[in-house]
Amino acid sequence: MHLSAYVGFVSVVFLFITPRPIFAADQTLDPSLVADLRMAATMNDRLHLLSDHQLLYNFSTNPMYSWKPGSVCNANAATWPVLSTVGATVAQLNLGPCAMLAPHLHRADNLVVAVSGTTHTYMVQENGARLVEQILTPGMMTIFPRASVHTMYNMGCGNTQLYSFLNDADPGTLNIAQAFFMMPKEIGTQVMPFINLTKRNWTATGQQIPAIGTGSQEGFEACRKQCGLTT
Repeated sequence: MHLSAYVGFVSVVFLFITPRPIFAADQTLDPSLVADLRMAATMNDRLHLLSDHQLLYNFSTNPMYSWKPGSVCNANAATWPVLSTVGATVAQLNLGPCAMLAPHLHRADNLVVAVSGTTHTYMVQENGARLVEQILTPGMMTIFPRASVHTMYNMGCGNTQLYSFLNDADPGTLNIAQAFFMMPKEIGTQVMPFINLTKRNWTATGQQIPAIGTGSQEGFEACRKQCGLTT
């Protein structure tokens, strides 16, 4: 954690139950400009459609931007129209103390570069693959191949920032836990027959999962206690 993980964070993510808080789904800011850019015959034609200001992107103005607990701020076809013809997404991953991006996947290859702090990552690429664990410190990078399930969390009491690069202008993000509880109860309980349903209710159990929000969520209780974040 989209993105999410996140993520967050990074891209369109789906939620399954209403009502819930607003969740991390990027809204297309200028559909007509995106259409014009895609229809333009040449790169020079595209340039004439854009002002100098539209060739800059400020992550801190992204609606998802937050450090409490964190956020996934995407520069993609929806939030920065110039990328609609480039085939790339860049996400700024902001993790507050002990924050994490929940397990998720993308329909694109994902390179993540650490800028500050210490971030622990986990990744499972496919059935039969081993669990890959990494610790990222500033200047280090790892890869999450497309459709691999991955997660990351801030191991410290300060803020952690990373940048995520994906080779698609619309890479999508799917949070695994939320997607699982979109399935019918009969399927979910057959896959996990040991699950303890809240009030014996599948929907109520799914509602216990933290909302996707801005792409990040609170992390481990032990970390939060060490950092003085618990009451």
